[in-house]
Amino acid sequence: MKKLVLLILVMGLSLVGCSQDAPNSNNEINLSTKERIYSKAWDGNPVMVKQKNSNGNYELINEITDSEVVKEIIEALGNANWQENIKLDIRPPDYKFTWNSYEHHVWLNENGTLELIIVGQSNYVTLSEAASEMVFEILTGKK
Repeated sequence: MKKLVLLILVMGLSLVGCSQDAPNSNNEINLSTKERIYSKAWDGNPVMVKQKNSNGNYELINEITDSEVVKEIIEALGNANWQENIKLDIRPPDYKFTWNSYEHHVWLNENGTLELIIVGQSNYVTLSEAASEMVFEILTGKK
């Protein structure tokens, strides 16, 4: 009888323990894009900007290593009004870049504004005209 009670107790504790979430996962889910991604310091790896060419492949067009320039981009993206839990299925991005292991996809709209997503993060933003102009110029070196 003691063995049966002990077995049930151990199984019950195992089931309860296995059903608990990892301590960090719940906290990170509730954070905004700015808190989750852009509040972290730059890891120092170059921001590699790629543009889609006429063949549909992406080629490197810019490598950003200046910490002040990277700070400008991240400040603009961190202050943007990100929409959370959005899934999009649109055409391939015009540009791609990676910052701190977060791959960003960028679309250039006809009106000159930029739309971005962060791959694997289910969020989306359309930058203001001023922010779009600044980010586009930094990413591409063009106005």
